[in-house]
Amino acid sequence: MEALLRAFWGMIPISAIALPYALLGWPLLAARRRRRLPARFATATAGADCAATLLVFLVLCLVIMPVGGSSDSTLDLVPGSDITAAFADDGSLWQVIGNVLLLCPLGALLPLRVRRLRTLLRVALAALLASVLVEGTQYLIHCGRVTSADDVLLNTAGATLGAALSRRGWRSLDPPPPVAIPAQRRRICESPTLRLRVPRSVWDTRYAAIAHPERQ
Repeated sequence: MEALLRAFWGMIPISAIALPYALLGWPLLAARRRRRLPARFATATAGADCAATLLVFLVLCLVIMPVGGSSDSTLDLVPGSDITAAFADDGSLWQVIGNVLLLCPLGALLPLRVRRLRTLLRVALAALLASVLVEGTQYLIHCGRVTSADDVLLNTAGATLGAALSRRGWRSLDPPPPVAIPAQRRRICESPTLRLRVPRSVWDTRYAAIAHPERQ
């Protein structure tokens, strides 16, 4: 644990600086969304977006932070080797726990906002791709890290675990359904039909005057 803190002590001031910005951006984003969304929904979605942005920023900082005095990167593509070494007498179990927790919060938050990630398989595939990019970046920038296949597996497992823990609340931040406005029914006022009964004698006289004007 002490070795892990010495290696990543720089994340403490970075987190202390980034956290106030996230807390400040939360009410500002929520106030902007309240113009067109319910207040409770706007506050919840703004909090989830700010938390996800903060986590992505911290993960990127953790990836590019140099470790140790060497600038060379090490490649280890044998699955299970790092996990086995971590459970040895002189191994570090905290490294395994850290790799599991690295993407676990993002795996829990992203399905709340991205509907296409609302299956554990899709979350696992997205985490696998993200972890491969993270490990590849570590190897290319030569920051003294070990690019390991076990890190990819542990990161993927952590993100999938986070998604499984938040699975019941995936739909809690969905936008409320639109309020159905009932169609206005037009009231048609029908006036009663007026029927005038004209005596037949009068009708015959009128018809004869129109049909045979020469007789008048």
